[in-house]
Amino acid sequence: MILFLAAMSSADFTALDIALQQCKREVINPMFAAEAERRSAFMTEAFREQEAIVAERLDIAAKKRAIRAGDPQAKGAETDAQLNARGLNVEDRQRALNDRRMLEGMRVDTMDAKRRYYLARCANGKD
Repeated sequence: MILFLAAMSSADFTALDIALQQCKREVINPMFAAEAERRSAFMTEAFREQEAIVAERLDIAAKKRAIRAGDPQAKGAETDAQLNARGLNVEDRQRALNDRRMLEGMRVDTMDAKRRYYLARCANGKD
C-alpha cells in the first residue's frame, strides 16, 4: 500500500541531515525533486482510502436503518451484531488513516524545513 511505503523513515531523515550538514547536492537534490510526486501519490491514496471508508459507513448505516425499519429484505442479511463488527473495523481503518495523515503532515513539515535550511545554507554554493 502506497500510504505505508511512501512514508520516509527516520533513517532517511538521518541520511538527509548528514547530507545537509555536508551540503551534498548529489544526495539532497534527488530527495527534494521527488517530493512533489511522492506527496501527490500519498494524497491520492489517502483520498481513495477515505472514500472507501465513507462508502462502508454509508452501507452499514443503510443496512442498520433497514433492520430498525423492519424491512423484509433486511431479514436474512447481516445481523446487527455483524454490522457492528464491520463498523468497528471501519473505525480501525479510520484511526489508521488518521495516524498516517498525521505522520505525513509531520513529514511534510520536516521536509519543508529541511529544504529551507538547505536553501539558506547550501544553495549559494559557498559551503
